[in-house]
Amino acid sequence: MGSNRAGGDARARSAVACGLLVGVALSAPFTARAQATQPLPIASEEATPVGALPPMPLPMPASRDQSYWGLRLQVGERNERSGPENLVAVGAGIDYQRRGGSIFGLTAGYQSRQHCQSTTNCGHALFGARGRFNLFTGGPTVAAITGDESATTTLGTEIGFGYAPSISPGVNACTIDVGLPLSVAMLQTVRVVTFVTPGAVWNVDCSSEETPSSRSFLIGFGFGIQQVFFRGLDVNFGAQRILRGATGLQFGVSVSWVRLP
Repeated sequence: MGSNRAGGDARARSAVACGLLVGVALSAPFTARAQATQPLPIASEEATPVGALPPMPLPMPASRDQSYWGLRLQVGERNERSGPENLVAVGAGIDYQRRGGSIFGLTAGYQSRQHCQSTTNCGHALFGARGRFNLFTGGPTVAAITGDESATTTLGTEIGFGYAPSISPGVNACTIDVGLPLSVAMLQTVRVVTFVTPGAVWNVDCSSEETPSSRSFLIGFGFGIQQVFFRGLDVNFGAQRILRGATGLQFGVSVSWVRLP
């Protein structure tokens, strides 16, 4: 009699244990899914202009007897991140092209989380300064395969500084980036430019909390149409990937206008 009762208790405990194991096994996918849909913290490289706004080609070399002022509007979206919320950014800038060559520009904008589920930290301002310098401008080079003798190739370098306050509670983003942009402009009736912008970006600690500094590499690419409708107006389509996990792919469009004499 006692052995039967002990056997029954053992079977009951086994049934309870099996039930708990099944419950854990069934709930694990839902738990993992819930964790996977948690918003991903924004990295400094994503929050400042270098990663929030789309890349652009080098400007067309202009007359070295003149200096030019220009305006710029950029819209970018970073998706495929390891989280449910894409990052959407809008920025505007003013550029000064000195003697038809090097450009110095300032940028201000705003980045927000798309479909943000939080009541706070759904967006932040961003600011940047950038210098772009033409190192070499030559003939068709790689564009010679198209048979276009009017094609030009421009190799340059650039350096940028970015700042974005309060990307998360107590954390500001500061970055320094350098790059080697390469642009190839082709055709005459409609001037088309293709470009690639490899570079590196450093996350510099400027927060009220201690955040480790780090370096990441990035690559941008795209194409543009120059002198659209009238002189001085360019439209560019670009994409960029930061070569580190969870940052996804950024793409967008830039419209720039240069006041030509």
